[in-house]
Amino acid sequence: DLSDKDIFDEGDSDGDSGKSKKEKFKLEPETVFFEGPPSATEVLFPALSIVTVIGIVPFISAVSRQFWVKYKFTSRRISIQSGFGGKDQSEIIYPDIEEIRFAFRAFGSAGDMVLFLKDGAKVELRHVPNFTEIYEYVISKCDDEAKEKSMKIKKDIEPSVEATVAVATSTSE
Repeated sequence: DLSDKDIFDEGDSDGDSGKSKKEKFKLEPETVFFEGPPSATEVLFPALSIVTVIGIVPFISAVSRQFWVKYKFTSRRISIQSGFGGKDQSEIIYPDIEEIRFAFRAFGSAGDMVLFLKDGAKVELRHVPNFTEIYEYVISKCDDEAKEKSMKIKKDIEPSVEATVAVATSTSE
């Protein structure tokens, strides 16, 4: 239908919901959930290993990641700024995520997250700060299939933490 009438005119309404087509197709503004560098705890162990000559290289790479890597989690996408001088930019939209796996770092305050995308690519986010909150936010934005395949913090992690605590208390007694 090539009529002169605009599909977004206010007079048109959707029969099911009563909303105008303009309201139906209107996107909500993108909101930022978190924006910042990797967790500063990433520098702790390399800084301690600087006592050895070999420890200088990991320390320099950890410090450079603090300056050049930035994560941004929004209501629509995940943006990763990285590379030499922070010149590389990657963006992942939530519908492209097929599965998420993770591992805690820094005694649970930070974590590594691997995003498996539907096209077969893998994206690794290292030392994500406030990991539990950010992971829960990301998983809430993914589709149901991705939620089903992905690791769950409550089921996958807490039993192993409880077992570790139980072993630690039984060996100390």
